[in-house]
Amino acid sequence: TGSELGIIALGVTLLIISGEMDLSVASVFVFSNYVVLIGNQLGLPIILSFFLGIFFGIGAGFLNGFFTMRFKIPSFVVTLGFMIFWRAVLAGLTNGEPTYYEGTRTRLFEVLGGQIGFIPNQFIWFCILAVVFSIILNQTKFGNWIMATGGSIQTARALGVNVVRTKMICFMISSALAAFAGASFLVRSSYLDPIVATGMELEAVAAAVIGGTILTGGIGSIIGTSICAFLLKEIQVGIATYGIRVEYYNVLVGILLMIAAVINSAMIKKLIKI
Repeated sequence: TGSELGIIALGVTLLIISGEMDLSVASVFVFSNYVVLIGNQLGLPIILSFFLGIFFGIGAGFLNGFFTMRFKIPSFVVTLGFMIFWRAVLAGLTNGEPTYYEGTRTRLFEVLGGQIGFIPNQFIWFCILAVVFSIILNQTKFGNWIMATGGSIQTARALGVNVVRTKMICFMISSALAAFAGASFLVRSSYLDPIVATGMELEAVAAAVIGGTILTGGIGSIIGTSICAFLLKEIQVGIATYGIRVEYYNVLVGILLMIAAVINSAMIKKLIKI
């Protein structure tokens, strides 16, 4: 849904602003489904299983940040590797077959998957997170550290910003939000499909970039990302409604991403001149 893509895109936006990239978010999204499912099958309360899924995301983000910062490997390469890794492990654990949650529905199902009037709770969660991270980015010291780190590492360090810690936190936030969206999806749908959310990482990047986030870091908009995430999903729904093959949606996302990248490049050149 648009809410799930939006939640994932929020974390991706923060990370891109800090000067890094995360292509593993969709894999973390679906693997957190598995963590919640297994926790429940082992007899753990669903609420505990849900938080285990989120803790998995935090751990996955830590690994992304550790390999990127400790070994100076480009985050694009590290997260691409973990994108493949988590998908492959999940395919092996599930034999590539869908699995259904068979436990009893609890209050958590209503909180995450219910609705207030005609408004889905998932959308409300997304709005809350969007407001929180917009405030963090624009009105807190940590938000200033993120933008300073993405704008210029040397300048950020000169200002006393702990660049490594800032980026590590952004990596963990990105994966934690992906895991939250994934765990929520499992709790709501009671369904795990190893191939679900394939390509969502590129949708998240597209939403961030089209929404005004500069790929080289330092500049970005949580609100812009939020709007673009829902526009992309509305386009996808419209394409499906008219019976158009889903591949054309992927083509459109690719085209929009390329256009946004060109605009990004022009903006960067303009900023350099300034």
